[in-house]
Amino acid sequence: MARTDEGGCCAGEGEPTPGLSRRAMLRTAALGAGAMAAGGVLALPGAAYAAPVIYNPFTAYPITDTWEGHLARGSLGGIDFGMPVGTRLPACGAGTVQNTPYNGSGGHTVTIYHADGYRSQYLHLSQFLLANGTYVEAGTIVGLSGGAAGAPGSGSSTGPHVHWHMIDPAGNRISPLVYIAQHPGGVSPRQVYEAASNNAWRALPVSGSAGAVTGSAVAPIALGTTKILYTLNGGRIFEAASNAGWQNLWTGVTGAQGTALAALNLDGVKLIYSVVDGYVHEAASNNAWRNLNSGIGGVGSSSISVIQLDGIKYVYSIVGGYVHEASSANAWRNLNTGIPASAVAAITLGSTKIIYTVNGGSVYEAASNAGWQNLWTGISGVSDGTLAAMNVGGVKHIYTSAGGYVHEAASNNAWRNLNSGVGGATVAVLTVGGVKLIYSA
Repeated sequence: MARTDEGGCCAGEGEPTPGLSRRAMLRTAALGAGAMAAGGVLALPGAAYAAPVIYNPFTAYPITDTWEGHLARGSLGGIDFGMPVGTRLPACGAGTVQNTPYNGSGGHTVTIYHADGYRSQYLHLSQFLLANGTYVEAGTIVGLSGGAAGAPGSGSSTGPHVHWHMIDPAGNRISPLVYIAQHPGGVSPRQVYEAASNNAWRALPVSGSAGAVTGSAVAPIALGTTKILYTLNGGRIFEAASNAGWQNLWTGVTGAQGTALAALNLDGVKLIYSVVDGYVHEAASNNAWRNLNSGIGGVGSSSISVIQLDGIKYVYSIVGGYVHEASSANAWRNLNTGIPASAVAAITLGSTKIIYTVNGGSVYEAASNAGWQNLWTGISGVSDGTLAAMNVGGVKHIYTSAGGYVHEAASNNAWRNLNSGVGGATVAVLTVGGVKLIYSA
């Protein structure tokens, strides 16, 4: 591909003037008029900024121009990923969208305003898909790539690609890949540990002949007495089984994003679910793990859950901050339950489907036979990104991460939250032979 992003685009002219987020305006009101610098840009000397969780949604595409290559020719920096015109562009993190048409040499530009002053920008788009001010989760599609020389929206680009860079709270352009390496935020793969209730939750590393099993997300199932783990690592999904010494094998399923992963044993067929470009995909062991788009779109890549009831598969995902349900019996038509959440887990209790959600650090329960009425369990202070649940002999159990440890709460103890002593930022659970198993990373 010919060199792209010459001249003004990557020398700073492709960056739109930043607007003020609602958070920034509220902070300004609290600090007084003296917090505003000339030109209306918020000035907060010495302010402490949180680091939003960012992932690389373009791992399936080649880098056609590096950050260093941009700097070498006088650019402020960026990374080019080669891809056909019209490729769907997932948000690299949660935030609010601003579209800037014909943004100088950057062409059509999407800016995603993340938490506490960080921004991400995609340049040379062929089409915007969302209105200004739309809040998106990581993985939501924000536009279509472009870059064809001379095409509307391409700016100075001379070949199809997307240019990606980030901007820090001080206004400096920074490399997204360096940022991700420095702020893994639960997305960086870590070794998986197993802890069982019958050994006082003593956590043991899951290792095999091929080395440690690692992942940024974990989904377990049982196949008879064999425990099987699916992990997400570098956009690829791997399988490891206890009866093979946890030897890690690549399933061939790729393109998976974020930390969203779920698995199900349906009559001996192993099923895995992941998020790819904002859509939920299904892959099954009986079709050689061929990855299929379920058509469930707009999904954030942070949390999904799957259950089966009477042979029907149900998928729960987060779309626009709300839990949606889709089932194989209705051709995966996605329906909004009306339950707000940042993470979701699902179980069945008889013929009732039950979902557990995290909203603002609190855990809620909603049941299909109560019209999905949302009820607070009394559990709070938990991580917004991870949640697991299971039905053990009719007792409902939920597992969360709080303060770096996995906690357990059960319906038969009035949801009293207990620290299992198992460390981890991600959690998944399984029951085999009446023994409760926690998997964490």
